[in-house]
Amino acid sequence: MNIQNISALEEQLQSLGFGDWGYQLLKQISFRPKNFYRVYKTEKGKDRLSFEIFFEKKGQDDMYALVYYDAILQQELILSDTSVNGINPGSLEKQMAAIDWKKAFDLEEKKSWNVEDKSSWEKEQKIETVMASLEALETTDEGKLLATSLKLKYWNGSPYYELFGNINVQKNKADISQRFIFLKARMELLLMRRIVFYRIADWKNKCRQEKSRQIIKLKKQQKKVEMIRVVGYLKKDA
Repeated sequence: MNIQNISALEEQLQSLGFGDWGYQLLKQISFRPKNFYRVYKTEKGKDRLSFEIFFEKKGQDDMYALVYYDAILQQELILSDTSVNGINPGSLEKQMAAIDWKKAFDLEEKKSWNVEDKSSWEKEQKIETVMASLEALETTDEGKLLATSLKLKYWNGSPYYELFGNINVQKNKADISQRFIFLKARMELLLMRRIVFYRIADWKNKCRQEKSRQIIKLKKQQKKVEMIRVVGYLKKDA
């Protein structure tokens, strides 16, 4: 694993305003994928701005590069009560709003249940109903857009991403998107800066170690000289 490369990528993301993702990159790259995405989301009023950042492995030396990122402004989607493939989007949203999705995606939660006691598994039944409705919506292009909008609204920040990966964002005609491509030369420049930084730090560390050794050696010599003087005084007194 090329630690200097990961550090350079972290610096590049920070310079773009995406925050500190160093450890997340380290974890993802440790699985040696050929390529991968990271998604950064923020909200502006009722509109959502997302950045889909694409990384790719280059060559045989464990080097990864930030190839491009897509900036997508998703404007608020108004849900109507008009049925889409037999599903009422407005009604579905109310069902999703009534569920605690952070708990729903916590598969490690332990809880006793009884087949005869419907109240012990009623929540899971409601979740299944919602999932079935989302699946039904996704059978049409219009429904896919509505389903994605609902998922992003209620599942953002939940453990969904750790369990099932990123939500495939459907492009709305009202959405505004732009792709930004990075030049290889810029990545190499950042990596070279990082390599130089590490070499300077290593050189300074070696200098400190050498200085410490010289000080210890000098103290030993001074102690030896002092011992010789003491022995000389003792002989004179004798």
